[in-house]
Amino acid sequence: MRLVIPLLLTLAALTAAASAAAGEPAAAERGAVRAAGEGARGAASSPPMRRVVLLGLGTRGKLGRYVRKVSNPSSSRYRRFLKPSGFRSRFSAPPADRRRVLRFLRGQAGVRRVQLSSTRTTALAVLSPAAAQRLFCASDPGVPLSGLCIPPRLRGVVRQVSVGEQYEAGLGPSGSSGAGREPLSANTGTPEGCAEARATGAYLPNQLAAAYGTDRLRDRGLSGRGVRVAILSGQPYRDPGLETWSRCFDLPEPRVESFSMPSANGTTATVSNEQALDIQGLASLAPGLERIMPIFVPLDQNFSHSFPLFMFGVLDRSRQFGRLPDVLSISDGVCEKFFSPDQLRLGERLLREAAAFGITALAAAGDSGFLGCEGGGTGASYPNSSRFVTGVGGTNLSLDAGNRIERQVVWSTFATAGTQAVGTGGGPSARYGRPGYQRASGIGAELQPGDRSRLTPDLAAMASFEPGIATFNEGQGGWGADGGTSAATPLSAAIVALVSEQERRAGRARLGSLPPLLYELARGPGYGSIFFDITVGTSSRKPNSAVGQTPAAGAAQPGYDLATGLGSLNASAFADAVATAAPRGREPRVEEGPPE
Repeated sequence: MRLVIPLLLTLAALTAAASAAAGEPAAAERGAVRAAGEGARGAASSPPMRRVVLLGLGTRGKLGRYVRKVSNPSSSRYRRFLKPSGFRSRFSAPPADRRRVLRFLRGQAGVRRVQLSSTRTTALAVLSPAAAQRLFCASDPGVPLSGLCIPPRLRGVVRQVSVGEQYEAGLGPSGSSGAGREPLSANTGTPEGCAEARATGAYLPNQLAAAYGTDRLRDRGLSGRGVRVAILSGQPYRDPGLETWSRCFDLPEPRVESFSMPSANGTTATVSNEQALDIQGLASLAPGLERIMPIFVPLDQNFSHSFPLFMFGVLDRSRQFGRLPDVLSISDGVCEKFFSPDQLRLGERLLREAAAFGITALAAAGDSGFLGCEGGGTGASYPNSSRFVTGVGGTNLSLDAGNRIERQVVWSTFATAGTQAVGTGGGPSARYGRPGYQRASGIGAELQPGDRSRLTPDLAAMASFEPGIATFNEGQGGWGADGGTSAATPLSAAIVALVSEQERRAGRARLGSLPPLLYELARGPGYGSIFFDITVGTSSRKPNSAVGQTPAAGAAQPGYDLATGLGSLNASAFADAVATAAPRGREPRVEEGPPE
C-alpha cells in the first residue's frame, strides 16, 4: 500500500478517453450521452474542467442474502454464481428508475456523458464543475465527503452520491518517474536469476514459489492459464521492462492490458513503483496468467471516490475485454473514516455485485501499523475491512537453503526505525460488524473486548522491505527491492489465481468471496497444513509497551491475530482443500456470453 499524496506531473500529449459501455438494451440506456447547453471547449491552452459523479440507484431483490449463500461453503447454493443477464433480471434498478435518471441527466446543461453500470445499479456521469455544483451541491473542487445533495427529481430513485475531484479534460496519461530506489540487504535461502537481480539482495521468484508452495502447483501444471487478474493503479500503464524481468528469471513475459477510467489522466496520476510491483508480484507465482489488467483511477487527492470508480470499471465487460476478471488485487486503501457514508455504501454495493459473479477480491491492510491511518489518527483501512474482501497483512521471512519457510514473523519496524517506521496494518473495523463466518481459534473477548467488529486482516504474506522482493522498473532506476502489503497482496492473489485455474480445469466455478471458506478451513483439522501460523511479533506502533504486547493491540498469537490474520497460505494444501470443499453434483460455472 502507498500513501495517497498529490503529485505535479509532466503532461504527455496522449488522449485518455475511456470507452463507453457497449450494447445497452434500449436507446434510453445507451452509455455515452452528450447534453445540449454546454459551450465550446475554448482555447487549446485552457482545457475544460470536468468532474465524475457516481450515483447508486435503488435496486430490486435481496442481493446481500444471495451473496451470503453463494459464498458459504455449507450452503446448497455455494459457488452457484449469476450470469450477467440473471443478475440484471433479479437485482438491477427498476427500468423506469433507470430511464428517469438517464433522461434527467442528459437533459441538463454541462453533462457530457452518462453511463449505467453493466449491472444497471449505478450511474456514472461526466459533467462540468458548474453542473456538479448545481445538481449535486459539489462546491469543493476536491473530493467532498459531506454536503452533497440529490436533485429533487431524482429523490427516491438515487440512494448514494459520490463526486470526484475536478480535473482537466483531454490530457493524456503521463509517463513514469525517474526516481531511484534503495538497494536492501541480502536474503536467506538460495536465489536463482540474473546477476543484477541477485545483487539487490531481495527475494526472487524461485524463492517465493518454494516458500509458499506454488512450485508444487507448478509441478501439477498450474501457472494461472485462463485466469484474469485486475489491479488498481494510480497511474497509466507503461511497460516497466517486463521483457528484462522475465528473461532474468526464465519466466514468460506477463500479458498486460490496461484502461483508464474517466478523470484518470496526467493531472490526476500518482507515479510510483506500485504498478510494477503488482504485476511482477503476480507473475512471480502465477507466470501463466491470461491477462493482468491495471485499471487507472486518480489517486492524487482522495481514494474514497476512486475506489467505487475502480469497481465500476471492474464490472464493465466492455472495458474488461469481454470477460470479467477472476481475481482483484488491490494494493491501496485508506482508513474508513476518510470515506463518506455514501462512498462506503457504493463500495460495498459494487463489491457485493462482484461476489455475485464469483470474483475474488483481495486488498492490502496498510503499512502504518495496528489501526494506523496514513492521513492521521487511527482506524482500519477500507476496502480491506469489507466482509466481501480478503484483507492481507504483512510478514517477514527467513528461508532455509531449499527456500522453504524457516521462520515467519510480523512485519514491523516500529521498535527500531523511529519516525520512519512502517509495519503491517490491521485491527477492528469501526464501520462493520463481525460477519458470522469470522470464527476461528484466537478470536475471542481477549482480542476485542466489548464490540464484535469485522476484524482485519484475514491472511498475510511477505511484506518486509528488508530484504524485500526484487522488481525491475527501467523508469525508476532498474533493479531494486520493494515491499509493504503492496507486495503481500499480489503474492496472495497469485496463489488464489493458481487455485482458480485448478477449479476452472476441473469444470468448477470461480472461487468468489473467499473469507467464509478461509475461516471454515481454519476451524477444521487441516489448519496447521493449510496456513503458516505466525506467532511472533506485534504490529503495535508502541511495540515495547505492555499494551503493545497484547493480542488486542496487534501482537501475534496462536491462531487468528490482528497483525497476520489466519497466517500465510500453503498454496498446495490450500488448493487441495478448495477441491475438497467444492460443490458436487451441479453445474455452477458462470457463462459470460456475448455483451447484450
